[in-house]
Amino acid sequence: MKYLFLFVSFFLFSSNTIVDSNLRIAETDEEAEKSISLEKKIMAFDSYVESFYDCLSTPELNYNMLKDGLKGYYSMKAQEKLTNTRYLSLVDFTLASNKNRFFLIDMEEKKVIKKSIIAHGRNSGGLLATKFSNESESKMSSLGFFTTGAIYDGKYDYSMKLHGLEYSNDNVFERGVVVHSADYATKEFLKKNGNVLGRSYGCPALPHKGYKDIVDIINGGSCFFIYGKDRKYFRTSKLLKTYKYIDSFYSDFE
Repeated sequence: MKYLFLFVSFFLFSSNTIVDSNLRIAETDEEAEKSISLEKKIMAFDSYVESFYDCLSTPELNYNMLKDGLKGYYSMKAQEKLTNTRYLSLVDFTLASNKNRFFLIDMEEKKVIKKSIIAHGRNSGGLLATKFSNESESKMSSLGFFTTGAIYDGKYDYSMKLHGLEYSNDNVFERGVVVHSADYATKEFLKKNGNVLGRSYGCPALPHKGYKDIVDIINGGSCFFIYGKDRKYFRTSKLLKTYKYIDSFYSDFE
């Protein structure tokens, strides 16, 4: 972790070296100085993600998902959307349902503290989730960034509410899409179902084993990111825009 901090600090606090030879810089030019500052911050962020990924030592973790997850995390932090900043939950719906595709990261310890299989929505696909929706009764998973809500006892017993922050998921609370555990989201079910996990009505469903340990620490305002193959989402997500996340990230190292 010390190496990670020093590596990023090198980019943040080194002299204003020109990275792009096509960009002409004058110290007295205020606009040029701002441009350099942004360039340096982006370089620092990219270096940070690479070092962070190495620290996690989890080869099955999708690097691009981690990078986007960190962008959203810092964007949400800047907007004071997070009351629990210690944990980052990543769900990789580019992977098959028989793979570990839920990853819980401790942002203080820089560790993956839990990884698990997790179910997607019935109408999002079979082995792979290929379609996503924010519509009621769609029985599909929704992509994007959420904040975790309260734990309650409901239809699925011990469940955790989700609050969508983007056009792609801002209807999940009304849809009743929550995090819960399920019999169809277990390794035992995989063995009986041809190595394909069961599916939900849109909820990200986890195995029973270890489930409470997860939601007990991530509930109450942490970042929860569902990642999938959807070009429209990545073109339009405001939380992934540079101006949203970069200053928040930078301020953590000032």
